[in-house]
Amino acid sequence: MDINKRLERVLDVLKSGNYIYNEADFAKKTGISKSFLSDMKAGRKEISERNVLNFTRVFDVISPDWLLTGKGEMLKPTEVPPSETTRGSANRKKIPLYDTYSVGGTSMVAPNDPVTAPTEWIDAGDWFIDATAAMHHYGDSMIEYPSGCILALKEINDKQLIIWGKNYVIETDEYRITKRLQRSKDPKYVIAYSTNEEKYQDGTLIHQPIDIPKSAIRRLALVLGYVVKEHCSARFYSINRG
Repeated sequence: MDINKRLERVLDVLKSGNYIYNEADFAKKTGISKSFLSDMKAGRKEISERNVLNFTRVFDVISPDWLLTGKGEMLKPTEVPPSETTRGSANRKKIPLYDTYSVGGTSMVAPNDPVTAPTEWIDAGDWFIDATAAMHHYGDSMIEYPSGCILALKEINDKQLIIWGKNYVIETDEYRITKRLQRSKDPKYVIAYSTNEEKYQDGTLIHQPIDIPKSAIRRLALVLGYVVKEHCSARFYSINRG
């Protein structure tokens, strides 16, 4: 396998559920253009050692030796420090915690920048064995999630597999929100509800349902549960909302 094919394989892996990077994210984060990336994949541009070091510095889960020479494994092994929760296992599952957030509310809008590199890798724990990522949540429209908590998420690639009545993080080109999804009468849409049913004095819901075209959803993740840190506590507590 030549270096161009190895780069193509790296990009395929980074698009998987555990990483959630697309090629536009890769190009932006590494400071190259999408066209230059396409040329490198196709062999029209040389992939230099400098390129390799840059790519693997930004995406440090990739082994520079493997990308440059093909020797060893593509992904670096994940080391999990021993703790009282490991129960003797050296291979606890870790998921990326992304440096972005979703919101539940009417006065806040989450940044619609692409989800790129994680700030850290965290232990998913036994309660979140299906989790593929984690993200901060702010706002008050979803009463079950304290503002500032961390959501454990499972990415959903097929919109036909939405479980109606469950909570999801929905990302479009305009916003990223946490809502409860229900079926719309129009099969091209979903309805996103808030669980906070607080009303104005005239009886109107403060947090109105939102009709979202399925075609506008660029990422979708099922909320498996959340993690909060108690005041003056050194421990994180997991609460699974299923």
